[in-house]
Amino acid sequence: MRQLTDPHGGRRGHRGLTLVELMVALAIAAMLAVAAAPSFSEYLANSRLRENGNTLYAQMLFAQSEAIKRNTVVRVAVSSTAVTISDRTDPDAPVELRVSPFTHGISAEAATLDFGGEGRPVAFATASVDLSHPSLSCSTEIRCPGLRVDGGGSVRLCGDHTTDCE
Repeated sequence: MRQLTDPHGGRRGHRGLTLVELMVALAIAAMLAVAAAPSFSEYLANSRLRENGNTLYAQMLFAQSEAIKRNTVVRVAVSSTAVTISDRTDPDAPVELRVSPFTHGISAEAATLDFGGEGRPVAFATASVDLSHPSLSCSTEIRCPGLRVDGGGSVRLCGDHTTDCE
């Protein structure tokens, strides 16, 4: 039987890891995971807040465009758990156009805003809606977005309503 040799004439060693090397690598990976956990939880909370902020922003723009398209009043009703958009052509029998729930337990301040047929809030009203995380308070690490609608119809989503959303 022929033995395998390397180009220099010696026997070729076996390749692989010993159990000790594998255990050391796993211990290092576990320490890195433990060190990264707080940052990851903040990242996850911020990601969920931003996702729901973008949902709120998109629904507000949808309502504004529907008001222009239908040339009538469209209402955006924000509750703590969802955004409801309805056609208010007949105030006694509004037609629900869309309901978008907030996900991951994110909640919002209750607010109502009516867009007129020209895309501006009725009576040049302004609105603000701030989002919050169910178990964390807003801070420099946990950035809670806020939505602002001014009297002219400009809609903007602020990255953190506690600092830069006035």
